[in-house]
Amino acid sequence: GSEGNSKVRIKGSRFIGLASPAFEREESGKIVRAEEKKHHAAAHHCWGWRALEESETAFAYNDDGEPAGTAGAPILKAIEGEGLLGVVVVVTRYFGGVKLGTGPLARAYSEAAGKAIASAVKTEGMFGASYSLTLDYSALGRVNKLIESGPAVIISRNFEEKVGLKIAVATSRAEAFISSLTESTGGRIGIEPLGVRPVFQD
Repeated sequence: GSEGNSKVRIKGSRFIGLASPAFEREESGKIVRAEEKKHHAAAHHCWGWRALEESETAFAYNDDGEPAGTAGAPILKAIEGEGLLGVVVVVTRYFGGVKLGTGPLARAYSEAAGKAIASAVKTEGMFGASYSLTLDYSALGRVNKLIESGPAVIISRNFEEKVGLKIAVATSRAEAFISSLTESTGGRIGIEPLGVRPVFQD
């Protein structure tokens, strides 16, 4: 699937990182549990998750028995440092018998998380500029056609009085794409930029 992996070894401890798209908290939980199963002999499965929506509550992390602040928080920082949204990073630690101390431990988790993220973005992800679009039903056909033919993916759809679409576009093509949307709808479209995030396409 669309994920990145990493391995870091320090004083006999092995840290195995996995970065995967997870738009919802529930989805991130499933990915964490799958890693726990896969590495059932490991000592710790620490993780950080950030939702697709930017808000105060849209993140979570867990130290899974490691000293507070040495695992989950550095993993989450690695995600935030890349400006990523809608992603979970799990770092599994096989204990090598030597205690690392909090500084080196936090660095190890941070490094394993950073490498997993870099590998995910390189292999599967494309960075996308994302937008929230609001349009009338009458314009939906034209907008859908543009999205299908353009370098864009739909992240979510919402049908109320108007149509709400969240889309992501390859960053390099975003400007041209947005102006073609405006043109095709005669300017009758609400376009709100949501920032850059990874878009994983299966």
